[in-house]
Amino acid sequence: MPPISILGVGRTVYAPQPGTAITELVYHAVQAALNDAGLTMRDVDARVTASVDLWDGLTASNVAITEVVGAVMQPEARVAGDGLLAACHAVTSICAGAYRTVLVVAHCKATMSDPRALSNWTFDPIYQQPLGLDDFSAAALQASVLGSLAPPSHAPLADGAAAIILSATAAPLTIRGMGWALDEHYLGDRDLTDSIALRAAAQRAFALAGIADAKRELECVEISDHFDYQRALWARALGLDDFPKLNMSGGLGRGAPPFVAGLDCLIEIVLRLRETPGLGLAHGCWGPAGQGQAVMVVGR
Repeated sequence: MPPISILGVGRTVYAPQPGTAITELVYHAVQAALNDAGLTMRDVDARVTASVDLWDGLTASNVAITEVVGAVMQPEARVAGDGLLAACHAVTSICAGAYRTVLVVAHCKATMSDPRALSNWTFDPIYQQPLGLDDFSAAALQASVLGSLAPPSHAPLADGAAAIILSATAAPLTIRGMGWALDEHYLGDRDLTDSIALRAAAQRAFALAGIADAKRELECVEISDHFDYQRALWARALGLDDFPKLNMSGGLGRGAPPFVAGLDCLIEIVLRLRETPGLGLAHGCWGPAGQGQAVMVVGR
């Protein structure tokens, strides 16, 4: 895998922001990333955005941010999933030689609607939606299978956006490996005590990065723990049980919007590696009980 550089990062405050429009949130994150990289929008060849129509209350939710991401009459792709998956999409487009510099943006205003009602729509409409299944009940089922009797605690919902600029231009921080995978959609078809998808995503990322012993070779790791029990579950699937430098930022317990979380984990790794050279791992997930998983390894 050719080295793909991280030139700049930016993000908003993550908190309920009822008086701030999605376009404004995205604008601030994008401008922060451009300023951090010392670039202007003219230097960007393409964009990959991450958002979900249901959460935005819009059809083709990326259309609402076309201007602020510089996508008017310019190349853009949209990922309906976590922002880290959008970053993987951007890396593949650069590796393919389609573009040289790509802006990646993720946003969500999670507090402007009912997350239970919205996540119910991700389930099968014939059998499962009428039962009232949602991300919270799926998490409760997974936690109970893992032996927890208490209802799982969800990370604080927040509004916000994050942006990162990737490029074929040489820079100190580079992406060394990445991987993503999907587990079965039906919860009954999955082993909820493990994450086959995360294991597969990590295996691909580690192979590309040349990592043989993740515990020994990684300097820091940021995991998307949307529910309290997930930190230990995802760490085990990554082979990082008892890893000392896991979620040193505090994890998603400090608040991060859905679909922005994975890209924010990547930003946390970038900021940490700017201070301390080494290898870092960022993780993102989406869907009921972490159906979709993405992993990215960054080094300096």
